[in-house]
Amino acid sequence: MNTEPQYSTQGFLWQPNKKLLLLSLCLFPLLIGLGFWQLDRADEKQRIVEQYSTNQQAAPATVGVLVTGDSLQYRSAWLKGELDPERRLILDNRVKNGRPGYEILEALRVDGLDAKILVNRGWVPASLDRSQLPEVEPISGTVQLRGTLYQTLGGYRLDDGIGLVSQWPARVGWVSAARAEQLYGEAFFAYQLRLDQDSPGALQTGWPTVSVQPAKHTGYAVQWFVMALVLLLMTLIANSNLAEWLKQRSAK
Repeated sequence: MNTEPQYSTQGFLWQPNKKLLLLSLCLFPLLIGLGFWQLDRADEKQRIVEQYSTNQQAAPATVGVLVTGDSLQYRSAWLKGELDPERRLILDNRVKNGRPGYEILEALRVDGLDAKILVNRGWVPASLDRSQLPEVEPISGTVQLRGTLYQTLGGYRLDDGIGLVSQWPARVGWVSAARAEQLYGEAFFAYQLRLDQDSPGALQTGWPTVSVQPAKHTGYAVQWFVMALVLLLMTLIANSNLAEWLKQRSAK
């Protein structure tokens, strides 16, 4: 039996091809769903950007703000204390400008705060020899650090199988304040401190607020919706004599 659609110039005819319709019925909701997912991602990134802008305009947080503050995500902070260069975390698989490297993190003891704060000093390039860990100049004594408070919100985590660290420095696949408590065996503040470039102890710093800007997610959403519209049009043409019918009408 011939399942190909038959065309006529007498009028518009709908003669569906079941296989093509089934394929379209599967793809169309998928394309629409992907479009709305990208719109949700755009809204999420926009909220992050707005929160960053709001908290960056606030006065830099001090120890008193850390104890009583609520929303500290992306809040600037000036903290005085002593870093622990002997127990250093080396965060693996950090790529900057297309080059593999590490981020260097150390624990900061701050007067007036019971828990320590995990400080991200920034990025260093990795050696071609994976067994060779980077050498970083230690910061000794009491220092005034300037940076931005940050709380890990989730995302991809590289499992390294490490529990309590017994040998320092330790190379880890991921880190958060909660995991720092496990690695160090001590209490840590819920937010990390990412150093500003002009802060003492800073290496190569500069972290993007979001990996993909909201407008780009919106652009992706438009692409998915356009693909869904094209699919709908192609399905209509493939299962009817629409093209010939329109050609006939335009010739009159």
